[in-house]
Amino acid sequence: MTDADLLVALRDCYDPILKRNIVDAGLVRSATLRVDPEAPGANIPGVGQRYIADVMIVSPSADEIAVAQLQAQIENRLAGLPAISHVSVTLLPALFPILR
Repeated sequence: MTDADLLVALRDCYDPILKRNIVDAGLVRSATLRVDPEAPGANIPGVGQRYIADVMIVSPSADEIAVAQLQAQIENRLAGLPAISHVSVTLLPALFPILR
């Protein structure tokens, strides 16, 4: 699993207002993986490495419900990947309103 694989998975997450995936909409500021030393099976030979996914996105809306739904969508999508043990989503405030 690589950071590029993480971005591919995030293309499945759509902003309902922009009607585009969050990668193509430019909402993802960073998406990185860290080795999870406390994941089940860590340090056992033959067990695949597990990662913590750290995702930073620009908040696409002031609507708290829409933002919470997008955050849950990201967490659920990445949690479905076998190599991911934990997901951390950081929401950054939009510096400029996104034109709709």
